[in-house]
Amino acid sequence: MKKRFKRRTKFKIYLFRVIIFGVITIFSFGLIFHFFYNKININIDNTKYLNYLVQDALGSYELGDITSLNSTEFLLKYSLGLEKSANLIAKEVTSTNEEEASEELEVKEEPIGEENEPIKEPIIYLYNSHQTEGYKTNFLENFNINNTVLIASYILKEYLADLGIQAIVEENKVKDILNAHNWKYGSSYKASRLLLEDAKKNNPSLKYFIDLHRDAGETASKAITIADKNYARLLFVLGLENPNYEKNLKGIERLNELVKAENVSLTRGITKKQGKGVNGVYNQDFSEYTYLIEIGGENNTIEEINNTLKVLAKVLYKYIMEIENGEKEN
Repeated sequence: MKKRFKRRTKFKIYLFRVIIFGVITIFSFGLIFHFFYNKININIDNTKYLNYLVQDALGSYELGDITSLNSTEFLLKYSLGLEKSANLIAKEVTSTNEEEASEELEVKEEPIGEENEPIKEPIIYLYNSHQTEGYKTNFLENFNINNTVLIASYILKEYLADLGIQAIVEENKVKDILNAHNWKYGSSYKASRLLLEDAKKNNPSLKYFIDLHRDAGETASKAITIADKNYARLLFVLGLENPNYEKNLKGIERLNELVKAENVSLTRGITKKQGKGVNGVYNQDFSEYTYLIEIGGENNTIEEINNTLKVLAKVLYKYIMEIENGEKEN
């Protein structure tokens, strides 16, 4: 009995010593760490430190951009992976024939748009009957950002604004309208027609209606390289089942000519559709200035789409100015 009691006493003493040793060790470590922490003078450049923190988060931010870029430029560069500077939109793309299509884009000295007064009210309505049509996927999916034709509409809106032309992007979901009316995907143009009518009712200044799409297939996705930049190609779609399609055709032909003037390889031309299996109207009976433009295909990157949208913005500007100035003269 005495031996058992002695063993218990020795174990308690041993345990007590271990605990005391552990407390002393932790306490000593804390004192030593605190002593040396206060003695070390850490000198680090604030700019480098902030750059490190931001780059570590997303891998590409530059501190100078945080202070120098406006919100749109910052969004394009870091949310969409694109760079945009204020003077890029002013650069002119010119080519006189097909042989020159692969040569560098000519940059004109005078910026486009300065000779005309900015249009304060929105005159362009950008919408997407097929809002979920997407482009080549990349790491942006991790941030819940999808490269769709809807994103393309927002980018085009910003480039038009730089030229003094105000546009509205349709934010309502076509899918919601389809579901509300129990319509299938094939009725997308029927659904977007309701959005067209509502937009015009709420914004009487709207005059030009552009339905942006993305095509499919290898031909549609084939990019062209000009001056070390890749561009998606454009395709204009005309519905022949529109009773007044000749008026829409006139506008499409002029737009196609203006794109060719920038670079003949940027356009895939005009396709005319009617008959079984196609819509045949594409809401172009809504106005003679209603156009369906397909930009690239599913394998084009958002950067290629962006480069083409810069050109398209200038083309639309020239086209609209021809009409507006012509009407003023008449």
